[in-house]
Amino acid sequence: MASASDKHEKIRGRVRESFILFEHKEGSRLVDFKDVPTAIRSCGVNPTSVQLNLILDQLAALNAESEATGLVNMENFEIVVSNFLIQQEASLLRDDYHTLLRAFRAFDPEGRGFIEAETLRTLLSGRGEPMTEEELNRMMVVAGDEQGRVWYEDYAQRLANDGRTI
Repeated sequence: MASASDKHEKIRGRVRESFILFEHKEGSRLVDFKDVPTAIRSCGVNPTSVQLNLILDQLAALNAESEATGLVNMENFEIVVSNFLIQQEASLLRDDYHTLLRAFRAFDPEGRGFIEAETLRTLLSGRGEPMTEEELNRMMVVAGDEQGRVWYEDYAQRLANDGRTI
């Protein structure tokens, strides 16, 4: 089993790789502040808007101490995002297949094995942290079939096992 320091170094490496993908100019070691949320998500996590705002606030505070250029340097990005991923690991882990299945079944009282895609869209756009229209469209490409149904056993399996782990 890998030690905690090995795991932390692996996380820092993933954060650096994500940062480099979004570099403002190649080799500049700077990322445009508006690209930070996408760079964070490219680390394989999907933080809530509250979590994302905490990260952005920390980066803005560090940025204010240096130059206020609208760019974030690699060192600050690596420190803040790595620490967040390490400290918030449990809140970023995906639900397992059985947990997802129970949630989907709550919206299928007849036990048909599917949920109408429009019903799911309505639920996801109006409750909790609502998804945007673009996010819903991207999700439905993967989740829905030609008849407008989401076969939730298959979709729960995909969600639980898509390879994204911290």
